[in-house]
Parts: sequence; structure tokens; C-alpha cells
Amino acid sequence: MKRFSLLISVIISAGLLLSCEKDRNNVIDGSGDPVSEDASSSPDASSEPVEDDDPSHGDGTDHSAQIYVSQREDDFVDSGKKGTITYQLLVYSFADSNGDGIGDFKGIEQHLDYIESLGCKAIWLSPIHPAMSYHGYDITDYSAVNKEYGSEDDLRSLIHAAHQKGIKIYLDYVLNHAGKDHPYFLAAARSKSSEWRSAFIFSSNPKADIAAGRIEMIPSNSPDAYQGNQWYKSPVSSGLGAKGRFHFLLDWSNSSKPTVTVTETTEPAQTSNSDASVQKYLFYGTKGNVRMYSAGSNKFEITVDFDSDWGFLIRTSTSSWGNDKWGAAVGDQAVTFGTPKTLVSGDAANDITFAAGEFYHSHMWTDWFADWNYHKASESEKSLAFNHLASTVDKWIGFGIDGLRLDAVKHIYHNANSTDNPVFLGKWYDRCNRAYKLSGGKGEFYMVGEQYSEAGEVAPYYAGMPGFFEFSFWNRLQWALNNGTGCYFYKDIASYQPLYAKYRSDYVEASKLSNHDEDRTGTTLGKSLPKMKQAGAVLLTAGGEPYIYSGEELGYWGSKQSGDEWVRTPIMWKSDGSGLASKKLSGKIDNAMLTPSISVEAQSGNDDSILNVYKRFAEARNTWESLGAGSMARHAKYNDSNSSVGAPAVWYMEADSGEKMLVVHNFGSSQITLDFSGDKLSEAVVSLGTFSVSGSSLTLGGNSSVVFKQ
Repeated sequence: MKRFSLLISVIISAGLLLSCEKDRNNVIDGSGDPVSEDASSSPDASSEPVEDDDPSHGDGTDHSAQIYVSQREDDFVDSGKKGTITYQLLVYSFADSNGDGIGDFKGIEQHLDYIESLGCKAIWLSPIHPAMSYHGYDITDYSAVNKEYGSEDDLRSLIHAAHQKGIKIYLDYVLNHAGKDHPYFLAAARSKSSEWRSAFIFSSNPKADIAAGRIEMIPSNSPDAYQGNQWYKSPVSSGLGAKGRFHFLLDWSNSSKPTVTVTETTEPAQTSNSDASVQKYLFYGTKGNVRMYSAGSNKFEITVDFDSDWGFLIRTSTSSWGNDKWGAAVGDQAVTFGTPKTLVSGDAANDITFAAGEFYHSHMWTDWFADWNYHKASESEKSLAFNHLASTVDKWIGFGIDGLRLDAVKHIYHNANSTDNPVFLGKWYDRCNRAYKLSGGKGEFYMVGEQYSEAGEVAPYYAGMPGFFEFSFWNRLQWALNNGTGCYFYKDIASYQPLYAKYRSDYVEASKLSNHDEDRTGTTLGKSLPKMKQAGAVLLTAGGEPYIYSGEELGYWGSKQSGDEWVRTPIMWKSDGSGLASKKLSGKIDNAMLTPSISVEAQSGNDDSILNVYKRFAEARNTWESLGAGSMARHAKYNDSNSSVGAPAVWYMEADSGEKMLVVHNFGSSQITLDFSGDKLSEAVVSLGTFSVSGSSLTLGGNSSVVFKQ
């Protein structure tokens, strides 16, 4: 593919810049989302070193960078589709082109016709970069592609081929954190004089530093500002252990707040106690568990020749950890000889050390992630982390990508309900959009965020950028389908739009069913194929810009209770099951689900399959402006005020041109007959299940749907 490079240099300034039953309105609890290559090719790898001794790592340096972006190839062919449907796929489990069991770029390219047949105008790719885990959300180099997926040329080829079919490509970008094996994080952890030190969040005493306002991304007045299980020992911490003859006295008289006191001694060292009735152990170094001796009054002691380079723990079992592990709270781990140290248990228990260690922050409660440090939201565009990541996006914009899906945006700054995240996202969107336009991109750069909350909490984020996933859509729909009650659905969905419009007039509702972090739609709907079909029909006849998660169109089910892999099953292309891109899922695949009949091959030839339901409704959405780009409007008769006829969900879809559709879904399992005096029932444009018309009377079978042109 021929490309012409263009160097465009622009200084980014600080001014650059988003009810029927109680359970029907269930609220997401806000707990969040899920749980090395050589980086020398990064565009900003030659940045000047940053001197840093401040836990906040704010050095006053403006790292605002120039935009270095290649000219995009003008290769996009508009397909003329009326709707905007996006297909979400997992690169590693979608399609394997070379037989190694791993999905890849070429596999996606070979199946673009399939994605096109689903009416899609865009594809959201799961993270494509080198990473620590199979899923790719712990990235170690944002400026490279995972070699298991193919080469950069393979990615270019995929983008070009997709563009030729009128399909845009969106990358999944992780702005909250890097993988802990990212070379820039490791360099920052090794030295306070590292040029990358200011790009991550470190502290020797997080609790005190937060309280003193020294960590800008975690204001002291944030809810739960200090959480011990969000701080982890630096991977290169040293000098935390000790060597010598020590006496350990464990005071268990207050079992909720036991203490341990360590003193240096010349008394003889003891061997492990042989009395099995004592269940208190000193755990240290490479020695492991040493049973202590009872000292009476619920106290225990032992003298040992101690040698450990990391410190020690107290255990109450040799076979389990969990709440049987006792240690120190984060930021209070160093023991002082002769002074009692209060112990905590379980996840809050950290190594008890003999010197103050250093810790890094991970808002996602896992030591596999190291959070990027953007400093004050109002000046985040000056930060080293912001400009490093933006420079990597410049590269992919030059490759031809059309947008980004941003992961876990409410966790970037600690207080999800403050203005910090929207302010940051506004700056990020403006920066990427500017690079896109400078590269020759037409229109606006696409960006959608994952703010895993109900609509009311998502709405303020629209002040920062145009699009967010509408988790509330699926929450309301699953309740309605499982309860056979459609009369409230329109009111619920329509109530969210004024919330968004308060912050942005051109808001994008990215509607969806399930995704890769949730139980599959099929599982949530009790593996009911009629309900699964209707869920797809509703998604494609409602407002917003819908996303189809790979496998939903085949009727997949799966629960993440035993691991996320179970909701990330590979696409079964052939009836014999050959060629599955399953290697990355560690055998966590429901083979009982993957029968010949669920395959793409079998369903393509079955007019009644769920796959063909998706295709038919997608075709209707892309044919009619009112379905593809219209807005929902209330039906005068069948609505929330008419709960005596509770099963149907009815609304209009109206286009600016005046085109109008009547949408009718029967969420119940039994046949219903409805009177539509005043509506036209003469031209059905798409349907699911069974329906019949007699004058103004419409009879719909259970879980059946129909759309009439008005």
C-alpha cells in the first residue's frame, strides 16, 4: 500500500481541550471493570530526564509535545448505510488465519464480509499491543503490535480492506494504567532520577501523602481516597529485610488488632515448636513457617536467627492464606525494634519490613497494573504520561485508524464523581481529534468511553467527549425481557437522553447488550433463544448507535463466575468446530455450547437462526433513515401509563426527513392482540416470530416483533 509521510508539527498548549419494580431500576454498584517488548521505538523515548523527589512527582515541567503524524491514505469508501452499527471483537479469539490457534489481523480481514453482512460500519478491536496477559489490558508497549496478531503491515492491510468496505477501525486504548512490566514503569521504579518517574504514581507513605495533598490524582477529599489494597510494593524495592538474632512477641489478647514486637537479642535461638495445638506462625525469608511458643495470656513468642530480604508475616494456618495471613497496612510496614506493630489480615495485610519501602498505585486493585500519572486534571495535557500516550495514538492515526474505545474511564482520576475525569477526557479528545484532522482525517475522530455506571452517573462525562456506552440500556432490557413486561421500556430509555443533552447536544448513546466483561446475554436471559433473538431485534430498532459483541449474533451464553474467559468464546466458523481461535483461553470454553448448529456455517443456511435475525434487522436499520439515524418517540396508547397491557414495548422511530416507523415488540411469551387505530399496519419492513394484521388489529406471537412504515 502506497503511503506518503507528512511531518506536521503543532505545539499543544495548556488551553487545549465530556419505573415499575425496584429491581427494574437496578443500579450498577460502581465497583469497576475488570480485573515486554522493546519500547525504544516510542516517539517520545528521548525526553529529557525528570528530577523528582516529590511523592506527587509534579516537577513543573510542561511536557506538551509536538504532533508527529503521518498523512492518512484517503481510502475510505462510504457504504451508504443509514445506521451506525459497530462490531466488538476480541482479536485473539475471533479468527485464526495461520492455524496457530490465536486470532490475528489476517483472520479478521478474511472475515470482513461476515461483519459487513451484519450491517456494521465499524469494528472495535480489543487491545492490539504487547501485553502481560492474554486479554491485552496490561500493555507493555503502546507503540507496537502484538506479534502473535501479525505485523504492522498486516494491521495496515486490515485497515485498508475494511475501509474499502465502508468499515471503520477503532482501537481499544487503556489510559488508566500500564502493565507492571512496562519498561518505562520499571525504569521509573528503579530510580527517582528516571526520565519516566513523573509518569507513574509512587509513595513511601501513601496515606500521609494523600492526606497532605501530595498526590494530585487522588485528592484528600475524595471518597475512600486512601485504600490500602490499591497500593503495591515497588517491584524493585530493596533493603526491606534484615539479618540477626531476633525475638518475636505476638500479643493476641485483642484478636481483631493483634500486635507483634521485634527485639534484638543474644538469647539462644529456638527451633520450630512441635506443639500442634499452637496455630501461630512466623513466616519469613526462604524459611517459611516457624511455629511459635505459647507465652500465656494469649501471647506467643519465638527467638530465631532471622535472615530475610523482604521481611516477615504472621500466619494462623500453614495451609491457607486469606484471613489467616497477618501483616502491616500499606504505608505502615516498617517495624521499629521494641515497638509493637498492629497487624491487619487478608487482602489488607502487607509484608512487615525493616525499612520504609516504596509503593505504586493501581486503582483497579491488582498489582499487575501501574497507574499513569497525569497530575492535575486541569493541566493534564502538560504531563509526560499524557504526551507519551498521545504520541503513540498519533502513530496509529497515521496508520488509518478512525477512533478509540477508552477503557475504564471513571478510574483514571480517583474521584469518579468529580469533574476531573471529564476535564481530562476533554483534553484527550481534543488532542486526538486535532492529530486526526492534521493527518487528513475527514469529519471528527470517533471516541467512546467505558463508564461502567448507570446513566445518571455517566451523563456528566459527556462534558468531556461525545460517546459513552449505555449500560442502562441493557439493564432495563434484560429486566423487561425476563419479566415479560415491555410497557416501561420506552420511558426508561427516553429518560436518559435529557441527562446527556444537559452536557452535550451531539451526544452518542452507544447502546449494547452484554460485552466481554459481563455475563453473556444468553446466560442473563436463561439461554432462551426467543429472548436472545428479541434482544437483538430491540437493540437494532431503538435509538442510539448500537454495538454487537462478537458471539451475541450466534446466541452464545457464558458466565464470568469462573473466569472472564467463559464470556470470550471464539467464533465457531465451521460446523465441525475446526479452526477455533481458542489457544489464549486456557481451555475455558463451553464445548457443550459449541455444537454444529451454533456455528456460522450452520446458521447462515437457516433463515430462522438468530444470526439471520441480526442480519435482517441490521439490514432494515441501514435501509431506513428513521431506524438508522432517527429518534424514539412515545406511543400515545401503549406506554408506561397503560400497565394493564404490560407485555408490549411500543414506540415510534422518527427521522428529521419526516420518515416514521411504528416499532412493536411483545416481550411476553404468550400471543397478544393489540388495537392500533390511527396507525398504519399495511407495510411491515422487518419482523421476528409471528404476526398477523386484521384491519387495525395486530396479533403478535410470544417474543415476536414487527416494524411498520407509517
